[in-house]
Amino acid sequence: MQTARVRVAVTTVWRQPRLRSIDRAALDSQGLGDWIAQMTDADSVGLEHDNLCVTQALFNDPVLIERRVGGWAYGYVGSQKDAQHPQGYPGWFWAAHLSTAELPLQTGPTVVIRRPFTPLLRPDGSTILQLSLGTELAVISTKNSLYDLVQTPLGPAKVAKRATQFDFPTVNLTAGQQLVKLGAKFLDLRYLWGGLSAYGFDCSGFVYALHRCIGVTLARDVSEQVANGQPVSLADAQPGDLCFFAHQQGQGVLHHVALYAGDGWLLHSPTPGKQVTYLQLSATYLQDELVQVRRNW
Repeated sequence: MQTARVRVAVTTVWRQPRLRSIDRAALDSQGLGDWIAQMTDADSVGLEHDNLCVTQALFNDPVLIERRVGGWAYGYVGSQKDAQHPQGYPGWFWAAHLSTAELPLQTGPTVVIRRPFTPLLRPDGSTILQLSLGTELAVISTKNSLYDLVQTPLGPAKVAKRATQFDFPTVNLTAGQQLVKLGAKFLDLRYLWGGLSAYGFDCSGFVYALHRCIGVTLARDVSEQVANGQPVSLADAQPGDLCFFAHQQGQGVLHHVALYAGDGWLLHSPTPGKQVTYLQLSATYLQDELVQVRRNW
């Protein structure tokens, strides 16, 4: 297999290398926001109904390429756990979004972007692209008081130190409370099937991205996230715990995960056509579908 890194801010990983006409905008290296903005609710629902995309990968995420077909590459996102594929989460990538340039061995510290978006800068200060929440980069130097020099698939670049820190006080917050405060920044953000970037999340992508910002790597999908962390009772749930739900009043297939926000409230990215929102558990059918509460922080 060939080792690669994602060279665009966010790349969508597809089930098959055949796209709807509207989805071709997602192949533009700078056009993810335009693609999402153009989609109607019906288009968004279609992504899930036909299971067209499977996940996303962020700038600098490692990818193992197994084969190439035309302009496409089939491979695995190494940073996303998948029980059936030890190499990482599988799918089809637009090959132009991947760089196979060899990078120096990463043995030093890393930083994670903890703001929805922040610019990646050339050494002269000009903008290369906008990084999304959760992007992880290897640090070359921290000598500058305002910027970290980082290694990227596009060469050495700079990110603002403040973008790798939470923009709220954390001294009196648990890691779980930090997850909730960070998640609340995405209220009203439109759901995106397969999404795990600040452009849009699905339910498991939402909690995956938030946990990445506190240094915790979850599995990518609900069906495997339910095995991460430690079980707790709903009575003992604290902000930042994950609540898992299954069809048929909890007896069927797992279908949803939400962040417990405290006092019986959930924070989640619910379904196509909806937005990130708070929800009172006792006021919804989900209370009868709750099967587990897990803590990963």
